[in-house]
Amino acid sequence: MTIRRPIESMQGDMFFGIDFPVYVNRATETFHLHEHSHDFVEIAYVAEGKGFHYIGDRIVPVRKGDLFYIPVGISHVFRPADAAVKDPLIVYNCIFGLELLDRIIRSHSLLLPSEEANALIAIRNRTDWLKAEEPSADARNLMQRLYQEYAFRQEARNLMVLTYVIQLLLTLYRSIEGGPMRSYIDNDSRMDDAIRYIQQHLDAPLSLTDISAKINIGKRQFNRLIKKATGQTYTDYLHSLQIERCCEQLRNTDRKVYEIAETIGFKDMKHFHAVFKRKTGLSPREYRKQSK
Repeated sequence: MTIRRPIESMQGDMFFGIDFPVYVNRATETFHLHEHSHDFVEIAYVAEGKGFHYIGDRIVPVRKGDLFYIPVGISHVFRPADAAVKDPLIVYNCIFGLELLDRIIRSHSLLLPSEEANALIAIRNRTDWLKAEEPSADARNLMQRLYQEYAFRQEARNLMVLTYVIQLLLTLYRSIEGGPMRSYIDNDSRMDDAIRYIQQHLDAPLSLTDISAKINIGKRQFNRLIKKATGQTYTDYLHSLQIERCCEQLRNTDRKVYEIAETIGFKDMKHFHAVFKRKTGLSPREYRKQSK
């Protein structure tokens, strides 16, 4: 069963200035932004907290230090693990138009040997997303300086912004080439199967005992592996997926709250309301009202 999520489309004109197609922000992620694709490139860095990145057809656990490259046309959205104020999911975002990247490549091709310029071309031609994990604070420092330079508007600001963008692109290139950062890969095929099953059967979730038996491992081992893969216990991970599905329906349908709750596997409405409030910080009705 394939789950189709409603996807919005964003254009760079919504963010860019007249002559400088770059925009940088630092956002606390919530359940309010809709999943979206865009006609620009995005580099995203997880600065604080943990949660999930719904990207393409994957749901990827994220934590502090994760760096993403999101090409044109790839749908995505970040979601926090829950609405706890003490541990928010904070993400730096740098977006820019492909035309800017083309101009950078042309200028560097005149200054540098072809193998050096090819590093930027490899990123420019990439059509799939990339997740990299940093062993040091290099990406964090670059993102922080980029954000400060963009926000403070000092002399030669645009040129300084471009130097940081180029450094981030080269950091990502090194991850592709097998440097200290690495692309996202599932390490355990059994957990990949289990997670796929969980995502596709939210309307009738299995108990911990049953989902463990389905992939032929014990409950303790399953709990250990799913926490390693998602950063959450089985129950917390299941609730995160269920509430995200609920939020989609609250935004995009007029169905009654209890009907939506039933479609995502909740039979006890008191329990459902408690989980929804913990994950989003709002009641379902408050969420729907704010999303209109």
